[in-house]
Amino acid sequence: MDTKAEPRSASRESSRSLNGTKLTPYPKLTPNGVRGRRNDGMDSEEMAVEDPESHRRMTKSTSADAADMRRMGRDQELVRSFRTFSVASFAAVATAVWEFTIFLITPALIDGGSPTLVYSTIWAFVGFGPTYLSMAEMASMAPIAGAQYHWVSEFAPENMQKPLSYVSGWTSSLALQAGQSLGVLLTGTLIQTTIRVNYPEYTAPPWHMFVFILVAVVTAFAGSVWGYRVLPHWQNAAFAFHVLVYFAVLIPIWVNAPKATSEKVWTGFENFGGWSSLALAVMIGQLPGISVQVGVDTTVHMAEEVRNAAVSVPKAMLAVYITDFVLVLPMLVTIMYHIPDTAAAIEDISTYPVVYVLRQSMNTAWLTVVLVAINALYR
Repeated sequence: MDTKAEPRSASRESSRSLNGTKLTPYPKLTPNGVRGRRNDGMDSEEMAVEDPESHRRMTKSTSADAADMRRMGRDQELVRSFRTFSVASFAAVATAVWEFTIFLITPALIDGGSPTLVYSTIWAFVGFGPTYLSMAEMASMAPIAGAQYHWVSEFAPENMQKPLSYVSGWTSSLALQAGQSLGVLLTGTLIQTTIRVNYPEYTAPPWHMFVFILVAVVTAFAGSVWGYRVLPHWQNAAFAFHVLVYFAVLIPIWVNAPKATSEKVWTGFENFGGWSSLALAVMIGQLPGISVQVGVDTTVHMAEEVRNAAVSVPKAMLAVYITDFVLVLPMLVTIMYHIPDTAAAIEDISTYPVVYVLRQSMNTAWLTVVLVAINALYR
């Protein structure tokens, strides 16, 4: 007699009966999507008599969402509060691509100069296109928060599924942790820069930055834990603010800042890093342009909170991919057109070339408002 246990995914998809009563593995959820305890004392993880249609309404899932989750052997544990536009807004604000990029341009200016930053942003956008199109296609087939490691496990050859998904999962986890670390680090340094703009005598001791970073981490944690219920409802407003601040930075630079020549922007390659060849310097300096494309897949990791995810998530991902490029490229070209002296921008007391440009295009009060608004968008 074969005593092998039935695979877990298959057991989840099957139904069982007891004295003619149909039992299904749908978990008991509270209206806010949080697992609770049943009135009879049973843990919500246990098998319970449950109406699949009622469960679907409670989690705001469509029939297609429910079918996708059953096929992937997963229970719907979260409420699908996001729609296409709100999850795209969430991804755009969460990644804050144009805000991050303008403060990370120094490596490109040192290694390659203005043309390296502009051209690498363009060719990175083109190069990442097939990658994100492929990811959008996989998201339409398997819209699940695990994303990359789940897809690798599902689509890799059977004998390589476990090792490849393990590597993919850890790579994604480490990348997310590194990205969050960069975000809070930039928040801390930008607070110090804001203080220095107003008080040039401020020396910006490192322990101050640690305190600012700690406050940023606590704020982000509190918002995630206690503010999650309202998250889908204010993302569209946050995206509007994201665009509004963009123009509050772009327009004053074009109007007031001193201009560089077109030759310097498009053909004036430079090698301040002292590399053995200009070609090597350009290859190293393209990293800021590549970083523009990081985080577009944020929408996929929200898939289990998005209604009609198989359709909404791919659309949102590609919308963020295109929108980020449309915002970032004009901003970078604008900044490059207003850095007539690259060395002076790199050596600015603020340590950020973009602040060097902003200081020449607006007064201190407006610059402070802009820096505070950008920092708010980081968090």
